[in-house]
Amino acid sequence: MLDDVMAILASTPDKLRREIAQMSTKEIKTRPAPEKWSVQEILAHLDDVEEIGMRARVAAMIEADNPLLPSFDQEKRAEERKYSRKNPTESLASLSRQRKANLKWLRKLKPSQLKRRGTHQKVGELSVRELVTEWAFHDLSHLRQILELKRYALYPRIGNMRAYYKLY
Repeated sequence: MLDDVMAILASTPDKLRREIAQMSTKEIKTRPAPEKWSVQEILAHLDDVEEIGMRARVAAMIEADNPLLPSFDQEKRAEERKYSRKNPTESLASLSRQRKANLKWLRKLKPSQLKRRGTHQKVGELSVRELVTEWAFHDLSHLRQILELKRYALYPRIGNMRAYYKLY
């Protein structure tokens, strides 16, 4: 199957765990800017979309011919699902449990199933292979986001060396 993609998906929960292990509660809960998520919200999002954004869409494509894959407003969902109030430890534990089950399920997919297609409400047609690859890309995007938040926490403490860096 997609060995590199599966390796990323398998390693994400442990990478997340390592990255947040030394962060304070304040660092985990703090948004770097009003429009950017905190680590707490990122973990809640990853846990939430593991099923609705990822597995459910792949399953729909396997079970039906060219299903419509609904889009959702992640900012609205974050507000409705109260990501900012979710316990980050519980979010990560739930993501880890779901991911383990999803990897077991994904590894059983046949090559013909990876070619099945669906139509995403906003971006159009895609295959199971493309969506599973996007799943790993999504993980890496949020890992990068967490690393960026950790950089933000260190930035004020690097003194005059700030002249060499810009925070975006």
